[in-house]
Amino acid sequence: MQPADLDQVMAIERGSYGTPWSRNMFLDELSNKSAHQLVFNGENRIIGYICFWQVMDESHVLNIAVHPDLRRRGHGKYIMDLLELTCRNEGLKRIILDVGRRNIAARSLYRKCGFKIVGFRKNYYTEIGDDALVMEKLLETSDIISSLSG
Repeated sequence: MQPADLDQVMAIERGSYGTPWSRNMFLDELSNKSAHQLVFNGENRIIGYICFWQVMDESHVLNIAVHPDLRRRGHGKYIMDLLELTCRNEGLKRIILDVGRRNIAARSLYRKCGFKIVGFRKNYYTEIGDDALVMEKLLETSDIISSLSG
């Protein structure tokens, strides 16, 4: 993600969240050395993005979205699979994220990607009055072996 991408990213963000990140929030992430931001292009435009932090041996997903017109086509799964590959290549041990308890579509995607609920944050999303579920995916060597044999 580059500053020049932000007009398209902001359009996706506003179409995806009731309380979207501001342009300044994305700019702050772009200048954060622990943060990573990736955009995914297709059909001559940005179709999705992900923002995550890499801290010690884990990745924390902060924001992920696919253009509203392009959902339910596997793009979200592709983004999450690429995140996992990136984390494995960096030797990270787990990926963690927060998701709204009522966000059924996102929770379904994360379960499909192998994430499990490990915690709960009451009223985490105060702007929309929702709780958060903390989900994680362990990336241990045994996890790799079991996914290959399954």
